[in-house]
Amino acid sequence: MTSRKVYYQVLCDEAQRRRLLVWWARLHGQHSLLEQLVGEGAPPSFPSAQRAELRRCHTVDDVLLTEGFRNLWFSLDAETQKNEAGMLACGMVAGALADVRQHDASNSFAAALGSQKEKTGKPYASELRFAQLQKSDGMDSFLRRCRRSIALLGGTVNVTSLADGILHWAREHQGTTTAANQRLAVRWATDYFTALAEYQK
Repeated sequence: MTSRKVYYQVLCDEAQRRRLLVWWARLHGQHSLLEQLVGEGAPPSFPSAQRAELRRCHTVDDVLLTEGFRNLWFSLDAETQKNEAGMLACGMVAGALADVRQHDASNSFAAALGSQKEKTGKPYASELRFAQLQKSDGMDSFLRRCRRSIALLGGTVNVTSLADGILHWAREHQGTTTAANQRLAVRWATDYFTALAEYQK
């Protein structure tokens, strides 16, 4: 898989991305990644029950009642914590990232979905599935389709890219205006079809 530069629309601050990645690494017991991110004195992993609880959640409201979500929420900056809409978006992030087993920083989430699956000449996610993901009509639907996409990728995903996409989607669906060329649909489609073009000549 070709390594490409990953662009961020919401998680522009590297410190934000690091906090998110530390939370994910603690949730999944990724000790080597924790040491790489934090160095000596890295915090311990969370109990495995937290990840299992998040994975059992069927709705974003369910996620908000979990300890795993609270650990993510309280690790964020104070400005984010003042935003009620941000809490729901963060709930989607926590629910989706509980299903990610390995972090792959080499590609964006959308580019990974468009990448060739095992030299079959087909992408991990079909164009139809990719379109359905972007056209999800509510938070629970979007979370469910994100999880399906993670499963298609075998649980290996760019954690921060996926989180940024979820937060970007939430902003747009909560009425935040975005320049046409910066909309999530444009960003994701560019990554997805660029990856597709590399092997479908």
